Amino acid sequence: FGKLGRIIVILIIVFVAAFDSFYTVKETETAVITTFGKATTNQGKGLQLKIPFIQKVTKVDTTVRGFSIGYEENKDGSMEDLIDESVMITSDYNFINADFYISYEVKDPIKYLYASDEPEQILKNIAMSSIRSTLSAYNVDSALTTGKTEIQSNIKQMIINKLEKEDIGINLADASMQDVEPPTKEIQNAFKAVETAKQN
Repeated sequence: FGKLGRIIVILIIVFVAAFDSFYTVKETETAVITTFGKATTNQGKGLQLKIPFIQKVTKVDTTVRGFSIGYEENKDGSMEDLIDESVMITSDYNFINADFYISYEVKDPIKYLYASDEPEQILKNIAMSSIRSTLSAYNVDSALTTGKTEIQSNIKQMIINKLEKEDIGINLADASMQDVEPPTKEIQNAFKAVETAKQN
């Protein structure tokens, strides 16, 4: 029984090692291989080999992804304003309600995984800061009419510049202004209430 038990244990180890020697990478992914703490990338697709128990594989989605700023989509398909994000102040101290969509892709999977804890949140913070900073330099008429293209271009360039400094493995694909309009009286009052609460 002792010999049989050892054989069974060996067979289990062999089976687990064989199972742990392969992994599959989709066309939309890049594999990051960690060996004794050192990370490398494998650009291969399909079935791949690795050293069992020693190498750890993390797959990174390299497709273009994105998130909204200023609004969110509900389960029923309707859109809801997020006043903390959407209401901006222009250079002439007017309020506007601006919605954006930020799209990005991973350019360096290793930095994306290990240069920061939350790269997407860093990108969102950068985007929101860039949007507010840029819009605050324009008056309300420019923001609502003739200045939209220039504003969008300046925001995009500002995000790109800040991302290069952060160096978190993400490329900005686009920063598009979805909508900009004067906020309703209710939104203005709610925004003022939020700002007052923050100051308090």
